[in-house]
Amino acid sequence: MDSKQKKLQHLFLRAGFGETPEYINSKSDKSLSSTVDELFSASKNYEDITYLPYPIPEDAQMEGIGIGKILKMFLKSYQEKEDLNTEWINRMSTTPAVLREKMTFFWHNHFATSTPFAYLMQVQNNTLRKHALGNFGDLLHAVAKDPAMILYLNNQQNKKAHPNENFAREVMELFTLGVGNYTENDVKESARAFTGWTLNKRGEFQFNEQQHDTGEKEFLGQKGDFDGDDILDIILSQQQTAVFITTKIYREFVNPDVDNKRVQQLAEGFFKSGYDIGKLMRNIYTSDWFYDDANIGAKVCSPVELIVRYKKMINLNSTNPKTILNLQKALGQVLFFPPNVAGWKGGNTWIDSSSLLLRLSIPEYVLRGEGMVIKVKPHPEEAPEDKPQNADKGVISSDWSNLSNAFMNLPSNTQLESMLNYFIQCDTYRIDRNLIKMSWGNKNVDSLTLNMAAIMSLPEFQLI
Repeated sequence: MDSKQKKLQHLFLRAGFGETPEYINSKSDKSLSSTVDELFSASKNYEDITYLPYPIPEDAQMEGIGIGKILKMFLKSYQEKEDLNTEWINRMSTTPAVLREKMTFFWHNHFATSTPFAYLMQVQNNTLRKHALGNFGDLLHAVAKDPAMILYLNNQQNKKAHPNENFAREVMELFTLGVGNYTENDVKESARAFTGWTLNKRGEFQFNEQQHDTGEKEFLGQKGDFDGDDILDIILSQQQTAVFITTKIYREFVNPDVDNKRVQQLAEGFFKSGYDIGKLMRNIYTSDWFYDDANIGAKVCSPVELIVRYKKMINLNSTNPKTILNLQKALGQVLFFPPNVAGWKGGNTWIDSSSLLLRLSIPEYVLRGEGMVIKVKPHPEEAPEDKPQNADKGVISSDWSNLSNAFMNLPSNTQLESMLNYFIQCDTYRIDRNLIKMSWGNKNVDSLTLNMAAIMSLPEFQLI
C-alpha cells in the first residue's frame, strides 16, 4: 500500500475526524510537515458556538433575587443540551478547523463537566475552544473560573467557614498532577485558597471577598496567603503537571500503550515552552515516530469520532434529530454528558458485546435507509413527557456518491484493495476478501457501495 496515503489518513484521523479519499489525494503531493502546517493554519482562529442565546431577558428585574432563583432562569430544558450536542456534532463534521475541534473534544473529556444548565455548558465549550491550542496555564485558569465547572464541583459552596474540597481535589487528581503527587493536607489548604470563587447574578465568575479565607496556607511545600490563582500557578510550576498532561495527550493522540521515555522528552519540551499546547501537538504530528506502524490503527475509535467520521464520509443523517443522539447513548458517549468528573475512560472500554454489534450494524442500517430503532435508558434530566421517546425511528439518510466516485474508475483488480487501504488503518492481511463480496444482497444498492459498507462493518474499521 501507499505508505504516504496511510500516514495522511493517520494524521487526519488523529488530528481531526478523518477525511474523504478526494481530500486525502489532494494532499498526496505535499510533505507531511506542510500538511500539518495547513491543519494549524486552518485552526488558527476560532469561532464560538452561539446556538443558545443568553437565557435571562434584558429587562429582567434582578434586584433582590437570590442566586438560586437566578439559576432557575438558566435551567431551560433537557432538550437544549441535546440541541447543543447536535450543533457541536455538525461543527465537527463540517469545519475546516478540525484540529481545534479535535482538541476541544479532548479537553471536554479532560475537564469533564455536566450540568443541567445548557447555556453554561455552551460557555464552557467555547472556553475550551478558545484555549484548545493555546497555553495550558491560561486554559487551566479559565476553566477554574468557568461557571459550569464551579457549579459541577460545588465551589459556589466553598466558603471560609466551611471549605468544600471538591474542586481542589479534582484539579490536582484529574486535571494536573495525578494521584500520588500531592497530600491530603494540600487538598485542604488549596480548598481554603479557592474559597469565595462563585457566580454573580449573570451566571458569571465572581470573587466574593467576604467568603475568602485570607489566612496563610501551606501548599506543595510553599507558604503564603494564597488565593486560587496562586494555587494554580504553583501547580503549573511542577514539572509533574507537564508529564501528566503529556501522558494523557500521548495516550489519546499517539498510542494507548504509552512510551514513557518519549513522553518524558515531550513533557520536558512542553514544560520549557511554558505549556504551549500547539507546540506540543506540532512536535507530535511532525515526528517520524508518530507515523510508525505501531501507532497506526492502534486506537479504538470513540463513539463521537465514529459518528463524525460517518458524517464526513457519507453525510450520515436522520429525519429524527434524536437518532444521532441515541446512537451516542447506545455506544456509550454523549457530548455534554460525561459519566463523571473523570470523563470517559476510552480505549478498549468503548467495546463490549452489545456496543460492538451495534457498531458493526451501522452500515446495514444506513443502506436500508429505514428507521434505526435504538432503545436507550432515559437520562435523569429528561422531562417525563420526553422519556417515552426511547425507540428512535428516524429514517436514516446518507450520500455515498463521493466515496463511489473515488473508487468506481479504478481497475477491477485493484478496486477492493484500494477501498481496504482507505477504510482500514491496521493490517489487512487477515481480512477475508471473499467475505467482503458476500454482501447483504440489497438489490437497490450497487455492488461498489455494498462492498464499501461491508468493509465498514468489519471490526478492523473501528481501529484508527
